[in-house]
Amino acid sequence: MLEWIDALNTGDSNKYLHGIAGEDTCILAPRNSAKSSVLLQWVAYNIGFHINLGLSLKILYISYTIEVAASKSRQIKAILESKPYQEVFPKIQPSKNKWGEREWAIDFTHAGVSVIEEPYTLACSGLKGSVNGKRAHLIIADDVVKSPSEGRNKGIQEKLTENWNQIVRFVKFDGSRTICLGTRMAKYDVYTRIFIPPQWRVITQSAIIKDEFGQEKSFWEPETVEAPGLSLATLQQEREEDLESFLLQRQNQIPEVSFQGIRSHLIREAWLPQKFERLIVGLDLASSTTGDYTAFVLIGISQDKLYITDAYQERLLGNMKKIDLLYEMYSRRADMCTNAPILAVDDNRYAMDFQGDLLDYLQELEGTTESEEKFKHLQIEPIKSCGRGEKIDRIMGHSLLFERGKVYFNRVTSDDGKSHTDKLIQQITDYNVMDSNDLMDSLEMALLIGRNYINSEITVAG
Repeated sequence: MLEWIDALNTGDSNKYLHGIAGEDTCILAPRNSAKSSVLLQWVAYNIGFHINLGLSLKILYISYTIEVAASKSRQIKAILESKPYQEVFPKIQPSKNKWGEREWAIDFTHAGVSVIEEPYTLACSGLKGSVNGKRAHLIIADDVVKSPSEGRNKGIQEKLTENWNQIVRFVKFDGSRTICLGTRMAKYDVYTRIFIPPQWRVITQSAIIKDEFGQEKSFWEPETVEAPGLSLATLQQEREEDLESFLLQRQNQIPEVSFQGIRSHLIREAWLPQKFERLIVGLDLASSTTGDYTAFVLIGISQDKLYITDAYQERLLGNMKKIDLLYEMYSRRADMCTNAPILAVDDNRYAMDFQGDLLDYLQELEGTTESEEKFKHLQIEPIKSCGRGEKIDRIMGHSLLFERGKVYFNRVTSDDGKSHTDKLIQQITDYNVMDSNDLMDSLEMALLIGRNYINSEITVAG
């Protein structure tokens, strides 16, 4: 904790901050190290300290949600209202007009401080929701990631990053400072996207540390009745039980992995056969036109093998454009297969809307050509993504197909410049939860259906 205090109390001053001005600072410390407790007391102290100097701090307190921030606000208010605090800082009294949980002010008249700008002392905001845009001298980011599941959620982390970059960083006065205290929860959470050098000074602490002789000891040692902690034996047991979670939440380290996805040496290329027994399209529909892509992956089945012939992705507005691209991709290979194609698509609300428009289109299709006639009899196979695990777990469930030489990529790239096969290979061999992985999702759905049409005893790994 002494390292935190040294980082917080810089000794530098400007027209807003006395003794605590300086660079934006992120302190990553182990779980259960009393980060918030120390930070709340530090905030409360500086409110009183600055008022004694005739300076009124405006503090924006940001957590994952505004409810979490409000709980911190209540604790700061309790400190300010306590008798010992007011004996030290007698100028501090609650405002009779503004003393709520999410926003409050001290009594500036009693403090003898004139306030020209909006009269508030502390306002709460939630980075996940609608961010408070009040201008502040001191921005506190505390508990902006609350759990590993939220840290792994691409949508949530993108929302947090967007709110920070588009709102929070613009509410600072010239000379304001931002302090972040947290713990890593996932490999690609906001601590790898926002609070990073050189814009931030980052202090990283671990639960198990080594002394000058290389011997391990606990971050909390020596333990006392007044300062309890976790013993080295307890920490070592946690490390044995779940190394990845321990490295993140106790050590604040991003786990190193030898690979994340299908091993690159298992990616095989081949010339396409002249005929396929089946053609299957995996379709991953984007929920919006500003973020995800709509992705198509076409696989053909021939002689007990799965051939990935084409892979496309585009940001498309409207179902008809998606249907047109679906048919365009299929028609290029339609003469290679006598059977009607199969469409593997997510079983969700967006897919249900798409299926409705697709079925209407198929009914109206005249079928004047051979490919159109086969497309009219398109077989739709809805795939439930819910309950099947994380994206990486789903594609790794098919890893034995790659290991046994059942999957081949088209050796010939598209001559129209639309092929995204290279992107598909990158997504399945170097998986990053924060990247766009729509092509991988499309492939996984196609493989889930396609493997049923080959003579293989390989089951989907659970």
